[in-house]
Amino acid sequence: MPVPTLIRRVLNRSNTLADSNDTPNGPVSPMPMPSATFNAADQDAGIATTAQFTSNFPDSSPIYEAPTTNADGDFTDSSSIDGSDIKMPMVEDGEKDVIEDITRLESQGGEQEPVVVRQGQPARNAGFLRSFSNVVCIIIGTGCLQIPYAFAKTGWIGVIIVVLSAFIGGYTGVLTIKCLYYQQGHRLHSFPQIGRAAFGRWGQYATQFFNYLYSLGTTCLYIILSGQFIYQLLSTVGVDLSKKVWMIIVALIIWIPVAILKQMSEAAVMAIFGLLASVVVIVVATVMSIAQPYTKMYPNEPPPGEDVAIAIGIPVALSSIVFSYSGSVVYPHVEASMRKPKQWPNVVYTAMTFCMVCYLLIGVSGYWAYGDLVVSPVLDSIPTGAPATIAKVMITLHVIIAAPIMLLTFFLEVEEGWQINAERLGKKREFIVRLVYRSVVVALVCAVSLAIPYFADFLSLISSIACVTMFAILPIVCYLKLYGHKIAPWYEKIWMAIVLVIGIIASIWGSVDAIKSLIRDVQEGGS
Repeated sequence: MPVPTLIRRVLNRSNTLADSNDTPNGPVSPMPMPSATFNAADQDAGIATTAQFTSNFPDSSPIYEAPTTNADGDFTDSSSIDGSDIKMPMVEDGEKDVIEDITRLESQGGEQEPVVVRQGQPARNAGFLRSFSNVVCIIIGTGCLQIPYAFAKTGWIGVIIVVLSAFIGGYTGVLTIKCLYYQQGHRLHSFPQIGRAAFGRWGQYATQFFNYLYSLGTTCLYIILSGQFIYQLLSTVGVDLSKKVWMIIVALIIWIPVAILKQMSEAAVMAIFGLLASVVVIVVATVMSIAQPYTKMYPNEPPPGEDVAIAIGIPVALSSIVFSYSGSVVYPHVEASMRKPKQWPNVVYTAMTFCMVCYLLIGVSGYWAYGDLVVSPVLDSIPTGAPATIAKVMITLHVIIAAPIMLLTFFLEVEEGWQINAERLGKKREFIVRLVYRSVVVALVCAVSLAIPYFADFLSLISSIACVTMFAILPIVCYLKLYGHKIAPWYEKIWMAIVLVIGIIASIWGSVDAIKSLIRDVQEGGS
């Protein structure tokens, strides 16, 4: 479209808006219908008069309604003004954003992007900070405390692995959301639906297995670790309660937000607090490692060893570092709550970069201070005292906060599949059903955590399989299946192959390491 023509239409629509209601948020008068007669310049630009604003979204589509293109390539929209259909000329790709911005400013008074949500779907009201906090709160957890120990296994080459894993996490996070939108005019809502779209029913079952195993299994691990941390902190001050009692108390604490929160966007405050708790832990561990290295704590002992690269330890450390970046099961639900879903690549890459910086800080400082004598978690390597106690309290709070967010990913998918919503059941009945089944799931997760004495090692085995698969393997495989291998240039295919190899190695070696730990604990009789 010629630029003068576009400017003329903008001015015409602006004049119409000025003649409408004088209130800032008042209704906008319909734009005058375009004339059936066009000049030669318009005809040369290929402008048509029959491009009607329609909706491509089927009634069963769970996606918010947004502009799409129809089969003929015309730009279409489901919006209308005053209930009437308005015919607009077809525009070129480079001009669509301009028209969208004008329409948005007219309809919303320039305040924010309009959000239209289908019944039963979460409101798209989460901004960048909320979405960023949700992703980081899930990614950064107890995994950050294992990074120095991973460096002890790999040597300084672990720095490269940390950086590489961050790029992999950002890349596969973007591919995951692309898979949700593979079908024009329709959005899938979960990883299992991606698996079904790519590989049929068995693909759905396999994806559900990995997805639910990761969500519920990681929650079990959080309950176990929280109970252990609280027991260690309070047993020193005379509180005589066993680890299992504290695990039950932790499960009850987790149950409260699980029962109250309905959607991922409602967990924003929890996620932001969990993010701050993680930052405190990393800062404390980094500062204490630098201020109190091993040579200062034990001046009469020989200094610990450091290596540039330890080839035999790279595969095992790779699995633990990859696990520290995992949060793929949450991504579809975080993106579904975003006010501006086009910002998702920025959200996921910013989150990965933030995590990478945090991991490098705690990893480099911990390995520099304690070398091959560093233990996991690194908080057990730094001197005991107020800083170490504060760090343990904060990591415990973070784990307790992250568990409900992790469970929400499972609950939202179940509620979507079973249609547990107010539109079908009514508000009161929907609340009761949701409360009962969520409470039952929390109780079962707590029972499993209490019943299996070697569950931490067993869960490490499951996580190496499920978590790494969801992180590095399934997003690429499903993306290639849904879009076809021709969608990616040759250099991106090489990168995909590298990521797949890294994922497979991390999964296999992580499983082997977990099996060895499990066998060792069984032989020693457990703790």
